[in-house]
Amino acid sequence: MGIELIMRLIKLGLISIVVFSAMIYIFSLFIPSQVRISRAINIGLPRDTLSRYIADMRTWPRWNDMVKQQDSAMGTFGQRSYNGATLKIDVLKATPDSIRTRWQSGTSAPVLSGFNLVQSLSDTTVAQWYFDFRLKWYPWEKFGSIIFDQQLGPAMESSLENLRKNLEHPEYKP
Repeated sequence: MGIELIMRLIKLGLISIVVFSAMIYIFSLFIPSQVRISRAINIGLPRDTLSRYIADMRTWPRWNDMVKQQDSAMGTFGQRSYNGATLKIDVLKATPDSIRTRWQSGTSAPVLSGFNLVQSLSDTTVAQWYFDFRLKWYPWEKFGSIIFDQQLGPAMESSLENLRKNLEHPEYKP
């Protein structure tokens, strides 16, 4: 009788683990496999001026907290790239209305990022900064993506605010 009870408990445990894992997997299917984190700000400059400033990565140490946060900004800033100890950023394409970049952190998959610049009727430009994440089907990746906005959002907001202050008030030093 003792061995039968142990076998039933083991069988119940295995079935419970399989059912629970299947439920988690099915629930993860409702989480999208592509996630975009985005922030925007109005900057009192023409779009072309803002585009040239953002596309020149040598200006990034003055305003971009994301690079400081992820790599201490101790790497080398070139006109179209940044090479640091754990982070590499490349400008893929720069036009007056958008800048596309690729961020590579360590051995993780590259993340595409960019800026969309929309000129209003006045000399104000809306600068939208985004990161696009493509996730695999793994449930832990999809559940982990839920906190991306909370991780990246504050640094993106402070970076955009630094960018605005830096351009509208050149004497500003973050």
